[in-house]
Amino acid sequence: MIPDPVTENPEFTEIVFTARDMVPGSSESKRQKTAETLLNILHGRIRNKNTRSAYKAAWRSFFIFCSEYKLDLDPSIKPYHIGMWLRRHPGSVATQRLHLAAIRLLFDQLLEKGIVDSNPAARAKPERLQRESAHTPVFEQEEMRAFLGSIQLDSPRGIRDKAMFSVLAYAWPRVSALVALTVEDYYQRKGDYWLRFREKRGKIHEVPVHLAAKEAIDRWLQVSGLSATPAAPLFPAFGKDKRSVELKQDPETLKFKHMDPSGVWKLVQTRARACGIQKRVCCHSFRATGITEFMNAGGTIDFAQRIAGHSHASTTKIYDRSLDRLTVAEINRISFEPKPEPASG
Repeated sequence: MIPDPVTENPEFTEIVFTARDMVPGSSESKRQKTAETLLNILHGRIRNKNTRSAYKAAWRSFFIFCSEYKLDLDPSIKPYHIGMWLRRHPGSVATQRLHLAAIRLLFDQLLEKGIVDSNPAARAKPERLQRESAHTPVFEQEEMRAFLGSIQLDSPRGIRDKAMFSVLAYAWPRVSALVALTVEDYYQRKGDYWLRFREKRGKIHEVPVHLAAKEAIDRWLQVSGLSATPAAPLFPAFGKDKRSVELKQDPETLKFKHMDPSGVWKLVQTRARACGIQKRVCCHSFRATGITEFMNAGGTIDFAQRIAGHSHASTTKIYDRSLDRLTVAEINRISFEPKPEPASG
């Protein structure tokens, strides 16, 4: 018997429940079709787990809004209802734009299936997103040195972490691409070592390995013995027992487990606090810091774009904080304080 995905998968059940119960004015058949449409979008069109989570949050928010105002999907919902929902949306402008895209896609699919007669979100306009720089906190040079220098190399866990954070600092991958690395993604080309990252939308991005990162990775591979297992995660998870030096494996298939991005984030927080860093740094801080320090060292935006794997240089510029130091120095030229009198002699 083939299991029913709606009952076997909690994620499916959550979406079906939301669609059925948060749009009370709709008929049972329409709610069922809406639930199926949600599942088709989530698992037929969206491959990225983070995007799926964001779209689920958007739909949940919108269905709650519909329930509060006793709105059916069709024909009750009008374009001005979309505007009302956006105005009361608590998220940032970037989040509002992402959630609106989720609602547009939902109504496009419902329209295609004949469940609704129009897409009320088609012409909705959220607030424009204008950013000269990212909000991502960056490490100062001293903070990055302290962060990497504080990792003790007296255990396999510490050696793994030093290699992993060296890759984040010197190659600037997204954390999802970092945890997806396998041993065979660290390879040699014409005498130099490279890393092959699997980025968003299935994009393969290859970056030469910095000498400091290479030293850390080589040490880790030697200690772990993973070189003989090309398909294994380059940075596998450890067991829950912190005293154990065994890497976490699937007992049925003997495959090593990849780390979870949230686990890497927790490691960043723990190690940042341990070395006295007070700002709220995150995994993406390594990306922003790398771009900034590359530009401070005389690098060009074109090469920074290629290392970061951005499609457009304008995206790379958002993460470049190299002008911050210049701005502070220049702004301090202004002074309205009285100049001190010269000492009489």
